[in-house]
Amino acid sequence: MQFTSQLISSIGVGFSALRLNPLRSALSALGVIIGVGAMVSVLSLSDGVEREVRAQVERDGRLQSIGILSITDDVVDGQQFSRSTFPVFSVADARGLAGEVGASGTVFLATSGPARLTLKNDATSAPRAAFLQGTLANGAQRSSVVIESGRYFTDAEVDSSASVLVMSRALAEQLVGKGKSSSVTGLTVFLQDRPFRVIGTWAPAPGAPPSPRRMLAAFTPLTTATQILPKNRQPLSPSFIVLARTMEDLPAMQKKAEAWLAKRYGDWRKQVSVASYAEEGSKVRDNMVIFKILMGAITGISLVVGGIGIMNVLLASVQERTREIGVRKATGARNRDLLAQFLAESVAISSVGSVLGTILGVLVAIAVAAVMRAKTPALVHAGFSLSTLAVSVAAPVIVGIAFGIYPALRAARLSPIEAIRHE
Repeated sequence: MQFTSQLISSIGVGFSALRLNPLRSALSALGVIIGVGAMVSVLSLSDGVEREVRAQVERDGRLQSIGILSITDDVVDGQQFSRSTFPVFSVADARGLAGEVGASGTVFLATSGPARLTLKNDATSAPRAAFLQGTLANGAQRSSVVIESGRYFTDAEVDSSASVLVMSRALAEQLVGKGKSSSVTGLTVFLQDRPFRVIGTWAPAPGAPPSPRRMLAAFTPLTTATQILPKNRQPLSPSFIVLARTMEDLPAMQKKAEAWLAKRYGDWRKQVSVASYAEEGSKVRDNMVIFKILMGAITGISLVVGGIGIMNVLLASVQERTREIGVRKATGARNRDLLAQFLAESVAISSVGSVLGTILGVLVAIAVAAVMRAKTPALVHAGFSLSTLAVSVAAPVIVGIAFGIYPALRAARLSPIEAIRHE
């Protein structure tokens, strides 16, 4: 209890000493303010850039996905020969793989090919070529489309091989006229001479990569597509796309998918190919971490300069208050009391600098991000992660202790007799 009260008293004396020379205290804090401001602004912009990169990766999907395809051909002496048998993935397979992957990813199963589309089943209706994609009920999520009118098909419609169609706005306008795409919803059209009910129309999601073939596309249940798409002398083989929640989840998700393949097919590598961008995703993650550490290290130099300024101020303070230190030691102050006093001064300066520097860094990051959005297509916003805020709080305190320890030890080790005699 006595130690606590003496420590509090020493800290109080340290803070009072800062008010004796406010200009010098403010100038010593200025270096910390600039250092913390630079660090917070750079780390915040790094967080913002990382979020934008991850958003682009998520929109593109490749760095977060693995593809699982049946091996349908053998290559012998450079010549390609079609296999007579190979795995043909089904809706049941998709559900089994989804159960194996669990919450770490989403399973998509799809097949595609050209199909002939007409508004009426007679010679008066001009045929259109549609790029038909057979998917599960979650196909819109994988294909980055926005439903403009109507709806997407359901699991029940996939299971029953329903003759329903969700077509692109561009394809609908080719059938019924420009600006009338929504009117096609509810109509019956003919796909490969088979009647289909149009249950919705879609447009590419914002930021989705343009594709002329994809613009004239339509979605139908996977089970329906496998019935009407041209067989090309061999059965259609739908392919899996398994999308991880994040790039970090991809390696674990791939192991789960390969474990399911092993249970399903045994020596699956002779029947199925698994492709992913795991290595490229790892490089992207490593580059983002390296960039953040590099920028933090560079801006940390200015924080070290601010710490040197604090040490210089405290050394000058010890020199000016040598007699005061001697009187305090002669009246019972111990070395640790003086150590706490001068460390308190150092931490106080750095803490004030931390608060003001954080505010300055946030404002600078917001302003720079606004300039980046105005001058470039990148939608970068200042980001503020917990790690950035933790660094902005912890770094100044560490600097205050590190650069305040020498002046504090110098004050604590003064001889009281010599200190009192000091002029």
